[in-house]
Amino acid sequence: MSSRRKGFLLKFLVFLFTLNSISLFFYFSSNPALLFLHSKHSSTSTKKTQDTLSSSSSLAENFQNRNLYFHGKPWPILPSYLPWSLNPNIQSKSCEGYFGNGFNQRIDVLKPRKKSSDGWFRCFYSETLKSSICEGGRIGMNLDKINMSLGGEILENVIGRGEEEEMPKFDWGAFEIEVNVGIGKGEKGRKLVDTAFLDKYVPYGDINRHTMRSLIDSIRLVKPHEFNCDEAHW
Repeated sequence: MSSRRKGFLLKFLVFLFTLNSISLFFYFSSNPALLFLHSKHSSTSTKKTQDTLSSSSSLAENFQNRNLYFHGKPWPILPSYLPWSLNPNIQSKSCEGYFGNGFNQRIDVLKPRKKSSDGWFRCFYSETLKSSICEGGRIGMNLDKINMSLGGEILENVIGRGEEEEMPKFDWGAFEIEVNVGIGKGEKGRKLVDTAFLDKYVPYGDINRHTMRSLIDSIRLVKPHEFNCDEAHW
């Protein structure tokens, strides 16, 4: 190889090294957080843990700061990462209704009483999905009134079995809510909700058997002396 060719290759390598150094300089100067990723991330992680207990706005700021370290630029916080807000102005059949918080209609079936240990129950209905999510407190579960498949069966025994046979079946009183007032006469007066409520907020839709509807329909109101709970889960 001639000395002229060697000189050209040497100059070319020096040029590439210089170009790479300049590129790295501009890259890190435009993203200063990357130079101190480990130290800054360690110091801010403790701060983020404390800020988590403050408010949803601080959560958004921490999320943006965390994205700054990993992506080099702040990304906007997505609404789905924040606690749901009950916005009554969400339009039915909209993207927000399908993929956001479409459960914006609150129904207090059994309101919690102040300075009382009574149970409570409420639902959030979505006009878009025609369904509800529900929650409650002071609810007892009676396992002997819930029928479901055993599980752990051999494959030959479950082949051909319909889906409805695998779903749990809730007898009347499978779940109970402790209350001091509000119980009517007879077993009908002990029902948490009636058929009209279920048809409106937990309709069957296109399925023949709605497990959650059956669960809510099985909830029975009981007095404190009738409420027996062997185990408590929080």
